[in-house]
Amino acid sequence: MADQAGVTGVYGGFSQPEVKGWCPGLFAPMEAADGWLVRVRPMLGRLEAAQAFLLAEVAQQQGNGRIGLTNRASLQLRGFDADSARRFPEIAVAAGLGLSDAGMERRQTMLVSPLAGDDPACAPDTVACAESLRHALVCAEELSALPGKFGFAVDGGGLYAPGLLQADIAVRSMGAGLWSVVCGQMCGPQVTYAVAAEQAVALAHAFVASHQSIRPQRDPKVGTELFRLTGLEGQALAVSATPAQAEGARVGSLGHGLFALAVPMGSMTATMLQDCARVAVTEGDGILRLTPWHTIVFGGLEQPPEVEGMVADPHSPLLRIWACSGVSACAQAAGRTEELARSLAPLLPDAVCLHVSGCRKGCAHPAAADYTLVAGAQGYGLVRNGGASGYVQHLFADEHAVYKAFQTFKHEGAVDAGL
Repeated sequence: MADQAGVTGVYGGFSQPEVKGWCPGLFAPMEAADGWLVRVRPMLGRLEAAQAFLLAEVAQQQGNGRIGLTNRASLQLRGFDADSARRFPEIAVAAGLGLSDAGMERRQTMLVSPLAGDDPACAPDTVACAESLRHALVCAEELSALPGKFGFAVDGGGLYAPGLLQADIAVRSMGAGLWSVVCGQMCGPQVTYAVAAEQAVALAHAFVASHQSIRPQRDPKVGTELFRLTGLEGQALAVSATPAQAEGARVGSLGHGLFALAVPMGSMTATMLQDCARVAVTEGDGILRLTPWHTIVFGGLEQPPEVEGMVADPHSPLLRIWACSGVSACAQAAGRTEELARSLAPLLPDAVCLHVSGCRKGCAHPAAADYTLVAGAQGYGLVRNGGASGYVQHLFADEHAVYKAFQTFKHEGAVDAGL
């Protein structure tokens, strides 16, 4: 095993990257190595086929044709020039993909159970709850002071089990028409969804007023403090075994005429989005349901959809791989990621997951993976059972060395065998 100090000394790319602390939004494009990127967050995570066709056309004509499906169920279009990025909000608002007021647009951001209204096991008042919370957030101008990454969720459970949606403040169905607000490690009393939405907004106000610098999702103890500040009764959240991310990333038939296809590593082309929209409008109900697990769910289908480039096989190793955009699109990345991840996919044993990160930030998958590869100035570092910022146990000089090691892994069951 390599000495961590020695590896870090040789592997110059292990210096911490710049953390911007915010996410791009409709009125906040971000400059990247491949141009400006813009982001849209469809209402309730649902994209009409006509909207999808429009976004695909814009991505091809004004961007570089690359589209990302983020872990917040947003679509990210890449490769714009500065003028096109500035004009994009007008196009999106006209298409019903955002609000014209920048502050309101930013505040309405939240995750909602993707199958609300489609999955009989999802709480029937999930959409009503989401609308209640969205209205409260849009009207709460003071919450514009929340950090850009601060997130809300409305979790109706069902096929996507309660707890799969991750956010700083969540309103979660408890069954029988009752809901609880969840923040950090605390869970509020069971109340109506309208009351739970009010409590969620109150906790957010407390976060702003207390000048907290760490979000509840990063430090669960912050939730306890926010409950105290608001005088809200609560109890420690009973956490059973955390549902695996793979549960959300399932593909194939979901029942009730619903079929899910995966966007490999959350990266698709404009042509793939066009094809998804075409399937939705010709074979289904015309709606693309975006999930935070890099999948798109089609409804009203009688047979499995087929879209070139999408993953339909529930056993595909591509469902167990995460990768960021890499050096071709990010100035902070030190190596190729998506291409390397794809080449390693056939070498992964069953149930093993892999994250390939262009830097120490680990944007594509902040959580731990069985194996994480981190690109740096001198090659790729290997982290076991950890994230991109974890302990580096081995250093590979280049992609070929990584591939060779994983070939050994496939046959001998240890990625460092023979090193």
